[in-house]
Amino acid sequence: MNQQVATAMLLKRGHQVDVVSNGREAVDAVAAEGYDVILMDIQMPEMDGFEATEKIRALPQGRTLPIIALTAHALSGERERCLERGMSGYLAKPFKAHDLFAAVEGRGAQPADTAAAPIPAVDLVAFRRTMEEAGAAEAVDGILETFVATLPQRLEALVTAAAGTEADPLQRAAHAFRSAAGTIGAGSLAALLEDVERAARDGDLAAARDKLERVRGEAQAALDYLRTATKRRPGCLT
Repeated sequence: MNQQVATAMLLKRGHQVDVVSNGREAVDAVAAEGYDVILMDIQMPEMDGFEATEKIRALPQGRTLPIIALTAHALSGERERCLERGMSGYLAKPFKAHDLFAAVEGRGAQPADTAAAPIPAVDLVAFRRTMEEAGAAEAVDGILETFVATLPQRLEALVTAAAGTEADPLQRAAHAFRSAAGTIGAGSLAALLEDVERAARDGDLAAARDKLERVRGEAQAALDYLRTATKRRPGCLT
C-alpha cells in the first residue's frame, strides 16, 4: 500500500490528512498544527523518521503524540527498534487497510509515555497467528521444541566462531541463529544477532564479540520465556 492509496483510504473514512515530503517538514508541521496521530515513514530525504521523531518528542505538543512508524523492513527486532527510538507503534509495508485504520484510530498504539506491558522475549501470539494463516498451526509446537533443544548448541557455535580469527564462520553462525530466532518471534535476540552478523560481514570481529554477552542474556530470556510458556522445566545457558 503506497502513500497515495493510504491517504485516499483515510480520507474516504473521514479523516483529515496532511502529507509532507520529508522529516524536516514533518517536524515543522507538528510545531505549527495540532494532530491526533503521525504516520512516520522511516526512510525520508533530508531527515529520516528516527531523527524526526526525536525532534517531535522535544516539542511540548509532541511528547505524547502517537507516532506510528512505517517501514519496508519487516525484520524481527524492527518493531522493538522503532519503539526504543520513541515511536508509539509500527506498521510494516505493505500493510492491510484494517491495520492502518487500527493504528490511526488508536486501536493499535499507545502514547509514548503511557506505561505498557513489557514486550515478551518471544512473541508467541504473532508466531502462532502467522503459522495459522499459513495453514501450518500444527507445526508450531514442534518448531518451538526444536528451537529450545538447539538453542544452547547455536549459542555455543556462535561463541566458538567468535573466538576464531576468521569472520566468515561467525557470520554464518549468527545468520543461522538469527533466522531461527526470527522465525519464532524472538525479536530482541534476532536484532542482536543481526548486529553480530553485520559486524562480522564488515570484518569487525571486535564489535561482534562485544555483543556476545547481550546475545547470551537475550538467549537466556527467550529460553526462560519458552520454558514457562510451554510449561517445561527451567533451563539455563552456560
